[in-house]
Amino acid sequence: MTFKFKRKRSLLSEKNKKKKSIGYARAIDSERFYLEEQIKNLKDEGCHLIFAELLSLDAELKPEFNKALTALTKGDELVITKLDRAFSNRNECVRIINKLLNQDVQFRTLSGFFTSKNSPNRSSIIFNILYELDNLDNECLRERKNENVLKRRLTGNNLGGRPKISRLKESLVIRLRDEGYSYRSIRAQTGIALSTIRRVILEGEDK
Repeated sequence: MTFKFKRKRSLLSEKNKKKKSIGYARAIDSERFYLEEQIKNLKDEGCHLIFAELLSLDAELKPEFNKALTALTKGDELVITKLDRAFSNRNECVRIINKLLNQDVQFRTLSGFFTSKNSPNRSSIIFNILYELDNLDNECLRERKNENVLKRRLTGNNLGGRPKISRLKESLVIRLRDEGYSYRSIRAQTGIALSTIRRVILEGEDK
């Protein structure tokens, strides 16, 4: 998804230099509202071109992020809300930011990470960078946990509630179903929850 916005009037920085502020937003499929929030914040920050996608943090390819990188030219600026929106680990983060700097492209997040060759307070920049990199690890871990919980819910795997039933009971459920018994009848005979019965039967059909 690509969003283009046009300002009613140019900012002073835009009048002095034809610098483009390009934004990038990402969220997992279950957090669409978060993607919309990022797009709004990037628009309010002055990004007139925003690339956005619903994608897992660990996706091998991020098509919209690659489009954002390709759209950048010398003197432009890449803006994201937080580091974990674009990067899945520190190494990837440092590698891509270093590449941007070598192309004379600036980078910043709305949470405080920024690169600037002309800043009078370089010690402040270093502190912000270290702080944001630490946050990157924590935020990536949080998102991975959320994705794992969602996947386990969708597949019916145990999330710390009822323990999984034994192989013997699974075989009994499948046998009763093959004999034509309904789900409710199987529950009455075995005492197993309907959700577990459905999971066992569906898994049996997939094998």
